Amino acid sequence: GKQWYQRRVRGKKTQEDFEQFIEAYEFPPDITKSGKKKLTKKLHFEFFKKIRRKIEREKLKRKKADRVSEGQPAPKRARITRLSDSTCKLRVAVDCSYDDLMTEKDIAKLTKQIQRCYTLNRHMNQPLQFHLTNLQGKTLSRMDDCIDGYKNWDVHIRREALADLFPASDVVYLCAESENTLTEFTEDKIYVIGGFVDHNAHKGLAYERAVGAGFSHARLPIDSYFTMATRKVLTVCHVFEIVKHFVELGSWERAIKATIPSRKGLESKND
Repeated sequence: GKQWYQRRVRGKKTQEDFEQFIEAYEFPPDITKSGKKKLTKKLHFEFFKKIRRKIEREKLKRKKADRVSEGQPAPKRARITRLSDSTCKLRVAVDCSYDDLMTEKDIAKLTKQIQRCYTLNRHMNQPLQFHLTNLQGKTLSRMDDCIDGYKNWDVHIRREALADLFPASDVVYLCAESENTLTEFTEDKIYVIGGFVDHNAHKGLAYERAVGAGFSHARLPIDSYFTMATRKVLTVCHVFEIVKHFVELGSWERAIKATIPSRKGLESKND
């Protein structure tokens, strides 16, 4: 916690430096106690951001040196294929248009899931054409504050709404409530994941929005291969990961099994 930086960073910023910074910081006069706590946490993150990155780089260097000293080959950096060079032209988007329905905590979870999707895609041999649409408001603010370097991601990032970017006939919205079962992907469509956390509070909302906008919609074929003890609503990154695995493996059954956590109570219908 607070002593961590003091132990690890010599001659650099310490917690004591941060406390002095906060003492001199001018908070808005009408800020609430909880608001001040949130802002202090945000300032703390920013204050030590460069130090955290430096420490992580040093840890990686030490790991590499340890492997070499033990006679093991140094890990090679994975070759990264840019979207523009990828032979995969399948388009997958996260629709970030649910800002007004999520708490700050949910927004934080969503941005972490988006980051996870980016990481999964970046390490594919032939990455998907990954889009973020309607990225603005609270989600954009959270990305700006907490995800360093996201503006340099190899991702199609747009502030515009989905309907302003693509013809309705090109959109297939992935919704657990859809009566249509997805069987295959085609490159002339864009497959959309609702960027939404806490589905239980707004059950079926993505489906309702898709229908209202005139988009096609479909559900992943989970119930064609498995039964689940819980609802079939998955996180953003789980849906993305199933799509990724299907593209790589060519099997829905293997893709779903490789992704869905055991706590969902997944049982194969073929056993």
